[in-house]
Parts: sequence; structure tokens; C-alpha cells
Amino acid sequence: MASKAAALAERKRDLRVLIVESDVDDVRRVRDLLAAKGDFVMHAARTIDEAQALLDDGMFDVALVDSAIWTSEGSALARHLRERRNDVAVVLLTNGDNEREALPALKLGAHDFISKAHMEEGGQLVLRIEGAYDENRSLRRRDTMVRWLEREARTDHLTGLYNRHAFDERLREACQQARDARRPVTVVMVDLCGTRIVNDVHGHDVGDDMIRRAALAIARCIRGGDTAARIGGDDFGIIIPDGDIALGRLIARRIAQEVERLNTNEWFDQVPVTLTFGVATGVSCEPSELFAAADQQLNDYKSVRPMISVLRRHEESNGPFVA
Repeated sequence: MASKAAALAERKRDLRVLIVESDVDDVRRVRDLLAAKGDFVMHAARTIDEAQALLDDGMFDVALVDSAIWTSEGSALARHLRERRNDVAVVLLTNGDNEREALPALKLGAHDFISKAHMEEGGQLVLRIEGAYDENRSLRRRDTMVRWLEREARTDHLTGLYNRHAFDERLREACQQARDARRPVTVVMVDLCGTRIVNDVHGHDVGDDMIRRAALAIARCIRGGDTAARIGGDDFGIIIPDGDIALGRLIARRIAQEVERLNTNEWFDQVPVTLTFGVATGVSCEPSELFAAADQQLNDYKSVRPMISVLRRHEESNGPFVA
């Protein structure tokens, strides 16, 4: 109980309020009420531009906004808060106490409202401010948890790369974008060789370490907009949006060279990593076609050393091709 009271006291001391109100008398009245009821740090803005400038420059917990500003010209302010300062809770100051009248403003993202006619004692205003702050903080915690769970559901926990589910999802998106823009998308399949033997001889811990090291080399060599995923036990996939076959082969060669360098230097006392690659590119092709083309090339040209699979160029009118 004592810790809860301390938390409430700390929250109250730190509560920073921005009043967005064109009426000077209303601003003064709100200031006086809050000053009498608690330790609030208050700033005021009479226009949308002033409010946005203060929000960008200062730290605020709650914005008290006149509902007329919010609903008429305030859509820009609502968008600004939603896109750039969603950590700020919003309480509307309305002229009436009819919730139906406040509904359009609440739909723009406000957390609560209070009638100016019911602020005289001040306690109700403080309760609405603190309630909106607590609600917004809870919503943000929930959103953070949802994002964390979504990321967890798409992450391979051994390597930190994306997993197969995320790879398939991103490949569908990349193929659709390639069709729409008439631009190529490339898939690089990567196979880590020898893990079964390593697992049998040295144990699964050493095999897992090889997988992690291979993933590290791959992650170092792709571009910022590319997607690398562990799609099987010792198989990886790389999606290269807006990349042709030459770029796919270049990235595969870069990975192979990085593995050779690491095997010689940092990994010289560990089981060496050996990779094989398959590369395919398409424009108007299905994700399954592109994946199958790269996977087939990988299976046809597996090797016992890092290499780039090379075969005679084969093209189809709308399908993927490999090189």
C-alpha cells in the first residue's frame, strides 16, 4: 500500500499538462484549479501551431484541449499527437455535458472529456486528467506487449533472424510489390553443410553454434531492406526486394567471402562453417515458384565448400530464372 501511494505521489509530481484553449479566461481558470488541487507543471497554447511546437519541444503527459479546436481545426492536432506524441493523453474541455456531443471528438483519439461547467470544484478535473493518463499508459504498455509478442512470433530464437512464418509472409509481400512495380525480386537460399555429422560427432550444442555463426555472417552481408530468415534446421532464406540476379549472386558471394574470412580468423579454433547457395529472380511470379527455383538450384549444386551455384541461364516469360 505504501509503495502504491509513493508511486501515485511520484506520478502526480511529474504530471505535465498542456492546455490548448483559445479563451484566455478558460486557460486562467484551469490553471487556478490545477494549482489548487495538486503539483502540476502547466503550459498553454492558444493555436494548433503553438500546441504542435510545444509538443515537439517539451515533455507532456496530458493535453487539455478545447473540444471546438479538437473537432474543427484540430484534426491536424489529433494526427500530430497520434503519429508523433502518442505518449500524451488527451482530455477534451467541452461546453456541454452530453457524451453524444463529445463522441465525434472522442473518435479522433481523445481519452476522456469534461464539461467546463463541471470544473468549478477542481476535483473532477484532476480525476479526469489522472484517469486519462493512467489509461493511456496502460494502452501503451499493452501495445508494447502486443508488438513484442508479434516480434516473438516471427523470430527464430536460436539465431535472432526471422523464422519461416515471417519469411513466407515477407516473400508474398515482396512478390506482390514486384508485380505491381514490374521490378525484380530475388531469393537466395543458403544451406549450412555438415550439421548432421557435427551433431553426431560433437553434439547438438556445437551444431547449434555453427547455425548461429552462419546466421551472423548472413546478417552482416545483407542490405538494410533485405530479409534473412532461418527457414529450416540448417537452411536459410534471403529476400532481396528490387534486386536482380546479379545482386543476388553478389550478396551470396559476399556471404561466402565473409564465412571464409571468419573461418580463418575468429573461428579458426572452431568447426568451420560451409555454405551452399541457390539464387533465383522473378518479376511476375508466385512466391512458391520463386522459392522452388532457388531451392532446386541449391539442391542441384550442393558442395562441401562455400560457393556460388552457377548454371546456364534459363528464363521463362513470367516465372523465375536462375543464374
